[in-house]
Amino acid sequence: MVSLISKWQLKDGCPKDLQKLLIDIAPKVKDSEDGTLMYSVHLTAKEPSDSASSCDLEKQTEVTFFEIYKDAEAFTLHVNGPVFTTFRKESLQYFKEDPNNKGWPITQTEFLNIESQFIRTALKG
Repeated sequence: MVSLISKWQLKDGCPKDLQKLLIDIAPKVKDSEDGTLMYSVHLTAKEPSDSASSCDLEKQTEVTFFEIYKDAEAFTLHVNGPVFTTFRKESLQYFKEDPNNKGWPITQTEFLNIESQFIRTALKG
């Protein structure tokens, strides 16, 4: 398996147009990539004890992707596939562009070894 967390740096918060792209990508990945076992997109949330439950889109500084793939081939198919490449092209304007990798946002990606896990049925989308 290939597991990772990737954080993409936003230019100036998370505009509603970008939020829509973020909401739409996971179902598209689910429907088109059998080798993608989990794909979860996150914005920074407030503390659970905070009385205001919604996050402030204007104050967002990054988008976090948490992903699990069947194997390296499935990961490669995702990165080179139409859903991800279309998303990257449509959303790049909202992210700080990597000066060393044209067409890509500045990202911090960590690949992970799963030592132990479970996913409750209630979380499956």
